[in-house]
Amino acid sequence: MRPTRKTMALCAILCLSLNAQAQFDDDYDVEEWSLEEEEAPKPQHKEYKNAIYLQYSPSRYKVSDDCRVHFNEFLLGYNRLIQVMEEKPYFVEAGANVKFSWTKDMMDARVITFRIPVNVLYKIYPWKEKDYAIAPFAGASVRAIAMAHDCSSHTNLCGSNGWGRFQVAWQAGIRFYMNRYFLGFSYSRDFRDSSKFPGVRECGVHLGCCF
Repeated sequence: MRPTRKTMALCAILCLSLNAQAQFDDDYDVEEWSLEEEEAPKPQHKEYKNAIYLQYSPSRYKVSDDCRVHFNEFLLGYNRLIQVMEEKPYFVEAGANVKFSWTKDMMDARVITFRIPVNVLYKIYPWKEKDYAIAPFAGASVRAIAMAHDCSSHTNLCGSNGWGRFQVAWQAGIRFYMNRYFLGFSYSRDFRDSSKFPGVRECGVHLGCCF
């Protein structure tokens, strides 16, 4: 009887040790799995969605087949930035602006223009912290002349036989972002249409703030 009892006792001790080892292995696996699942996500750079800007634009207006007039212009605008791809810095930029133009080159004219620009923009980040970015852009805009007045002759330049009020243009440029502030350079030109005047060519430099 004694050998049988010893054998049974050894079997019981062996079973208990195997069970304890199995529980330890299970707990270790669960702990490893939970650590992988609870790993904190990497922080992402916050992109500002709105911007206001002021632009100075020396421009040339083709007002007839043989006449071109140089204008000085200031532009106040608003843009909304929409990120197209979540993991890539591709954006669509849409907004509106109002432009005040004047000249004493061959005429004493005052012009107020409303425009709706739409651009495609891509941000290049030179450093990992993404506080600075270089952003080339290109797009198109629709223009509507609200007022065009020749002060010397007291005439409306957008009369029945005068300038067309609506025109479509293309633009391209580059912008430098410094945190929430930016500096940009652009060039814009009306699409060719010999039946519509004025045909505008515009060089611009703008300063803006994002929020």
